[in-house]
Amino acid sequence: MIARVDLALLVFCTLALAAIISTKFATRFGLPALVLFVGLGVFAGSDGPIGIQFDDYTLAYNIGIVALATILFSGGLETKMRLFRTALVPASMLATLGTAVTMIAIGLFAWWLTPLDLVTSMLLGAVISSTDAAAVFTSLKGRGLPAKLRGVVETESGANDPVAILLTVALAVAATSGTFDLGGILIGIVVQLAVGAVCGVLMGRAIVWLVNVVKLDSFGLYPILGLVGGLLTFALTNIVGGNGFLAAYFAGLVMANSRLAHRYNITSFAEAAAWGSQILMFLVLGLLVDPSELLVTVPVALLITAVVIFLARPIAVVGTLGLLRVVSLERYTFTPAEQALLSWAGLKGAVPIILAIVPLSLGVPGATYIFNVIFVVVIVGTILQGFTIGPLAQRLGLAVTEPPKSPLRLELGGDAPIGSSVLDVYLGADSRAVGVSIVDLGLPEDIVIAAVLRKGELVTPRGSTVFEPGDHVYLISPHGTNMGTPTVFLPRKAAVESEQVEAVEGA
Repeated sequence: MIARVDLALLVFCTLALAAIISTKFATRFGLPALVLFVGLGVFAGSDGPIGIQFDDYTLAYNIGIVALATILFSGGLETKMRLFRTALVPASMLATLGTAVTMIAIGLFAWWLTPLDLVTSMLLGAVISSTDAAAVFTSLKGRGLPAKLRGVVETESGANDPVAILLTVALAVAATSGTFDLGGILIGIVVQLAVGAVCGVLMGRAIVWLVNVVKLDSFGLYPILGLVGGLLTFALTNIVGGNGFLAAYFAGLVMANSRLAHRYNITSFAEAAAWGSQILMFLVLGLLVDPSELLVTVPVALLITAVVIFLARPIAVVGTLGLLRVVSLERYTFTPAEQALLSWAGLKGAVPIILAIVPLSLGVPGATYIFNVIFVVVIVGTILQGFTIGPLAQRLGLAVTEPPKSPLRLELGGDAPIGSSVLDVYLGADSRAVGVSIVDLGLPEDIVIAAVLRKGELVTPRGSTVFEPGDHVYLISPHGTNMGTPTVFLPRKAAVESEQVEAVEGA
């Protein structure tokens, strides 16, 4: 007799295995992985061959919330502080004012197009108003987006969830009770963002201190300590009235830019947990869907998708950044091409689908219709934008060449000195180091070349070793976590500019 737990584990692990393997095809063809994960969930759902009956919206909502907190914490661990500071102001404007503008534009169009009344139409707009961290963090990697724009989109996706959540809950209550507290929403947004940011910074510093000070017998416990600290930050911030999502992102950001022991183990484990969270979250959301009901909403959903991508998001981006440019006296300026790319990079994902569960749980009239429309909008929009974001960046002249991902990872594991790490430097054809031997390179005394990877083979670094284009050079430094690429390895033009800046600063 087969135990139910064994059968359930067999089905889940088979689906998870298929989801993991599918990421290979997603990366190769530019298809966002979340679409494949959801597709597997639909395949296993009530109308699919496996026929799993799942309609527990509360459980799905809770799984999604915890998964998003994990994804945001991992995203913070991958964010550079310099990039975050540059993107903070425009991203904050897009996350607040831009989200509200997006909601209004979509809501007005839905009111005209669908059978929903004005309040419920605005609720639909609120549900789909925010960008999604999971979609943004995974879909924009390796697409050649400039660091400035990628930083804005990623920071926005980490900060706009509280705005969308508050608007969704308030409009869902208004749809059932007829009361709408605009003042309370505005105050709530400010309070949640402020408390979330403060709690995230304080908890992030506390986690860094704990990791650096506590000497655990097993190195394998440090990654768990880091992830538990991120989720503790999320829960504690929610309890004290802040936004846990923003706090989790800030905690990861603080940890990533501090002198942190066991950095590689913590970051790698968090990345694995984020991928696992995405797989579980999107599989569960796919199980909730009834494909036969989706077909009824497809025509309307496609029109709303067009409004979201080609109207609402561009209006929010152009209007918000235009206002920011005026208020900041042109300190923050984005070209038309940059605004176009920011508009196109506002990917939707799990957040709108999870928020669409709120009207269902509160018994809002038309909630099932909203859920089905949102589901189609997210899937179609993500496929369209995910496939085309890279080519659009090239067409607009904004694409940057990203170094190929090294097939080899060298890291300082165990109880390595705090702050020390291995830096992987890729040598392009225009690097100053190409054609130069190690002995003539003039490296700083605190940097050691650990290895050189050339055409898939390791080259033992010796004084006579001459660097070639395409080499991956692995540097060990006690300041590795805060060290940029040494000037001797930079492209010739960038190296000259860096030396000029250093000369000015020294004078």
